[in-house]
Amino acid sequence: MSEDTTPAAPRRFLHDVTHLALPYWGSAGGWRPRVMTGLLALLIVAQVALAIRLNIWSADLFDALERRSTEHAMAQIGIFAVILLSMMATNMGHLVVKRHLQLDWRRWLTTRVLGSWMEDARHYQAGLIPGDHANPDGRIAEDIRVMTEAAVDLASTLFYCLLLLVTFVGILWSLSGWFVILGVPVPGHLVLLAFLYAGIGAVVAFVLGRPLVRATDNRQTREADFRFELVRARESAEAIAIARAEAPVRARLGFRFETIAAAWQAQSVGLARLIAFSSGYAALAGVLPILVGTPRFLEGSLTLGRLMQSAQAFQQVTAALSWPVDNLARIAEWRASVERVLALDEAVQTVTLEAARTGETAIDLDRAPGPWLGVDELWVAEPDGTAMLSALDLRVERGERVLVDGDPEAAATLFRVLAGIWPWGRGHVYLPADAGMVAIGRRAFLPEGTLRAALALPETQDADQDAAVIAALERVGLARLTDRLDREEDWVDALSGAEQQRLAFARLLLLRPQWVLLGDATDSLDATAADAMMRLLEEHLPEAAIVVIGEHPGSAETFNRRLSLHRAPDGEILLNAVSAKRKAAQRPRARSLPVVDWLRQGYGND
Repeated sequence: MSEDTTPAAPRRFLHDVTHLALPYWGSAGGWRPRVMTGLLALLIVAQVALAIRLNIWSADLFDALERRSTEHAMAQIGIFAVILLSMMATNMGHLVVKRHLQLDWRRWLTTRVLGSWMEDARHYQAGLIPGDHANPDGRIAEDIRVMTEAAVDLASTLFYCLLLLVTFVGILWSLSGWFVILGVPVPGHLVLLAFLYAGIGAVVAFVLGRPLVRATDNRQTREADFRFELVRARESAEAIAIARAEAPVRARLGFRFETIAAAWQAQSVGLARLIAFSSGYAALAGVLPILVGTPRFLEGSLTLGRLMQSAQAFQQVTAALSWPVDNLARIAEWRASVERVLALDEAVQTVTLEAARTGETAIDLDRAPGPWLGVDELWVAEPDGTAMLSALDLRVERGERVLVDGDPEAAATLFRVLAGIWPWGRGHVYLPADAGMVAIGRRAFLPEGTLRAALALPETQDADQDAAVIAALERVGLARLTDRLDREEDWVDALSGAEQQRLAFARLLLLRPQWVLLGDATDSLDATAADAMMRLLEEHLPEAAIVVIGEHPGSAETFNRRLSLHRAPDGEILLNAVSAKRKAAQRPRARSLPVVDWLRQGYGND
């Protein structure tokens, strides 16, 4: 059976975003997303309508003031109160609906990504293949948050600015009239001026903002380095204390903070430049149309109200045209978070497809209940497709004690194959049903909570069960824990490695499985303790099959059989398609939105 060795096509950014996130608005998300999105759009339309009404009110107010009409001025005050209350209610509703949509989309996307990642050992397998998908915790917790929140923010503000642009360009055009330039009458001159003004402002903002983007990235990198050093110091607290190394560690932390200070200063310089320009830009945007319209006002062809209305409309048009510049940093943040989430999803999908392989180039897991477990003509590959074990045969029947040792890495991989979490290889693996087999690696899973929960028993106060738990703990040498059954702790931190392995044997004594698969499950024990644990299983689980794979410090005489593994010669490619995918994943990818990367390059040493 031939394998497709064609590398995966480069990821298409918008296509992948649509495939991953947009089903939320389809049948997968139900009717709520569509209703909330429609309501949010209506509220944005209402915001624009109120902005138009406020613009008209401005003209009416100044016209009333120009006529010195007290009656009309007081009426405009009352109208303004209604507009103000409407704007307050609309803006509040907009905020509530937008945040509800952001949270609901984030919940849906988190559930989707978390569900595919934390399923059938995909979280483990994805960490073994190359690619830019490290730190999945940050991608799921933080990047999905930024991805959803920023997308809703950017989409809503873009829609708002487009509506502003369409409506206020018409208003500004009607207010512009005809303006004579060098003897040539020009219509809509304020519209042309607004586009020219916004264009110049965008160019200047790009020029000033380019080094600021790089300075901001540099500062975030320095902040991350400082946090890493702090975490490293916390995790190495005992070693630092024993070595009396507080002084050099403190000096290194101080140095890391000073790099933050330097990056902060560079960012401050960039911010000062940009703020100096933006403050002048905003102030001039309110005055420029008044200066341009003053001649028409003085000659009487333009009322004071229409002059002020044109100034306000000019500001709205320039503000709408400035959306790309104003949101450049937000777009960059969104782009980076989306790519990180897509990279994680791509890794999960890659291992999912590889685990789903069938035929002659796949590991065939047969979980039909039977009288034995084993492997037949099993070839095991590394995650890059290179052969590790070749043509392995093994059969273990009920009541047998089998030790499989030899090459440590090969043994560890065989344990993962039998545990059902290693998909790379080919051959047949025969396993009992999941309910009848318990697999325990070097460190058994110990959830936070009570010790009773850590022993995989229900939270009950049954006297017989408590007696069995206490007896099991005493047999494995953990009698000191018998009075802590219902105490909630992080047992990984509370227990040493050897104690955790003893606790795993207590769990086996309580669960009494028919098949026991142990991978380096006694390597933290001394030889005497390791032999004692095996004798406990032989005494209390006499009919169970026990397979120990990997390092066992105790005596090999405890076992009926022993198999030593030898690693296959390096270089043989067992899975060609997998190997091609790994090579493709290591190639640099074309980045989406390249203008963001251009901005991040800065100007030399600025």
